[in-house]
Amino acid sequence: MSSPRANWRYQTALWIDKWIGPVLCVLLIPLKWLHPSEPPENAPGSVRKVLVVKLWGMGSIVLASPLLREIQARFPDARVGFLTLKENLPVLRCLPLAAEPIALDLSRGVPSFLRDTVRVLWRIRRERYDLLLDLEFFTRFSAILSFLAGARTSRGFSSKGSLRGRLHDAEIPFNSYHHVVLNFLSLLMCNPVEPFPEVDLSAPDVLPQLEVGERSLESLMERLRRSPGWRNDRLLVVVNANAGEMALERRWPRERVVEFLKGLCGSHDVNVVLTGSPAEREFVEGIVRDFGVEDRVINLAGEIDIEELVALFSLATVLVTNDSGPMHIAAASGVSTVALFGPETPILYGPLRARPEQHHLVHYHRLACSPCMFVHNNKVLSCWFADALCMRGIAIDDVLASVRELSAGGLAQ
Repeated sequence: MSSPRANWRYQTALWIDKWIGPVLCVLLIPLKWLHPSEPPENAPGSVRKVLVVKLWGMGSIVLASPLLREIQARFPDARVGFLTLKENLPVLRCLPLAAEPIALDLSRGVPSFLRDTVRVLWRIRRERYDLLLDLEFFTRFSAILSFLAGARTSRGFSSKGSLRGRLHDAEIPFNSYHHVVLNFLSLLMCNPVEPFPEVDLSAPDVLPQLEVGERSLESLMERLRRSPGWRNDRLLVVVNANAGEMALERRWPRERVVEFLKGLCGSHDVNVVLTGSPAEREFVEGIVRDFGVEDRVINLAGEIDIEELVALFSLATVLVTNDSGPMHIAAASGVSTVALFGPETPILYGPLRARPEQHHLVHYHRLACSPCMFVHNNKVLSCWFADALCMRGIAIDDVLASVRELSAGGLAQ
């Protein structure tokens, strides 16, 4: 598929991690031997400071929330820090869980990012954390950071051939046949020979529901009311036609989105809002132009912040979305979703629930070549075909039927 690739900062960071990271890991192995770990006891009072590391992906922050909740249950008196990229902080702040945010900034380029890393490492080492949980899958950067953080003990994922230098004190195999939420929880259990955590992923409260203030809700409503396409008496259907820069092949083809909008707006009297990041604004504008009736849909791509996005999802009846971070943010906001999967598998990343009234319908064509994105290679996608047939094969009528089903007959004809 001929699509633009991820931004150059991410590409550069990926290149450094792939080629320089293994060398640094090997060089640090002797230091690891000289400084053995001090595993904390399992008693709640023995762990007073916990650091969780998850740098990439807003959706992954949401999927880490059950782990944060379990940490607080096991160690109720512990302080919990959460290290992530600066761009993910708004999602972390919406979680109804106490976690002190610690941020690294990649937006100003890799050299600045490395200087920022030194500053943050100095801060982390002063804290002397009892337990560090590295939720990154197989990046060398997070393994190196986990070792240099100076925690009493650190835990991270492992895989044969991952070349992370065995810098974590405890290595837990990542299981591609279990949801990411369960893999995150397995780091806390820290015993690869025990069964996976018994969590009912179909339960109505797997995810803590995201919270936003009244100001964000009022700001969003003001934007919506200013739009000529908004009607207060209509149900709201949100469409996320984007999939983030790391794997644009996860997008439902643009022409399919346009035909879906025509089918939805031609048959039902609903409010339709399109979302996306500032970088995705141009792509979404192209969809609106191809749709041809600009006052029938509202394009908020690049126009609202994360808190307003959460507020938007909380007002929606249904979200139609590609497999992406916004899908998980929406799930944690309490909205029902029609989720479109192709290169990635819903076994690992299927949307979960935050409230009883919420339901999800997943469209996934289990082609012989799908999935073709794997955590073991930092999700570098290699499509078997010149086009992502797994996404193109999702039928418009099937998606429309799912929207009608989740609206429980509330769509006006």
